[in-house]
Amino acid sequence: MIPLADRFFIDSPFEDSEIELSGDQAHHVANVMRASVGDALTLFDASGNEYQTEITSKSKKRVTVKKLSSSRPERKLQRSITMVVALPKGDRQKFLIEKLVELGVQRLIPLNTSRSVAQVNEKVMGRLNKQIIEATKQCRRSYLMEVLPAVPVTEAAAMAANDATTSFFVAHPYNDQKLVSVKQRLAESESIVWLIGPEGGFSDDEFTQLKDVGWSPVSFGEIILRVETAAITAAAISGMGAEE
Repeated sequence: MIPLADRFFIDSPFEDSEIELSGDQAHHVANVMRASVGDALTLFDASGNEYQTEITSKSKKRVTVKKLSSSRPERKLQRSITMVVALPKGDRQKFLIEKLVELGVQRLIPLNTSRSVAQVNEKVMGRLNKQIIEATKQCRRSYLMEVLPAVPVTEAAAMAANDATTSFFVAHPYNDQKLVSVKQRLAESESIVWLIGPEGGFSDDEFTQLKDVGWSPVSFGEIILRVETAAITAAAISGMGAEE
């Protein structure tokens, strides 16, 4: 039998009695997991639906399953967490995506700054979405983390200027306000947005612009954190105490 931890993503709701898996999904089931007819599979879609199914036929390239039951588990944080991040490159980017998914972050917005090292294009967006699906499969989260188009600092700054119901924080090492000082505010907020800059930090103009429109600077301590470490720390702290 396929372990319960192995979940497979489908692009749309499972509305018929049977569905055919193809491509990478079918290859993984048939050739990596070496599943057999009669084995159980758990499928999920982007809308939070989960389906218990059974394999009815398979080949090397295609697997057909029938639906046994469906449910809508709410395995997610009740608190909304959005991360606006100047993405790192390579494996560090993949690690960041994986951990943000596991920590229940609802939304990721790539950030373009004057010192950004990773450019976000259509190819990168496709890779990010694929990494999100893989991470969601493993951690049994109900909903996919949403990835929005990349924004410049000016557009990110405007988020705080136009929303009085959300707590907006910007990670900045050279700042007197420590993480512990905003602990209560984090605990009481239903919606939180974090802004994480690039390795070289924000320019003086960018940082001033953010403060002027309501972003609250927070330091994680005297040790300088890399982008992915700062983002994961912010997400973990923000999710503490939020009911799942």
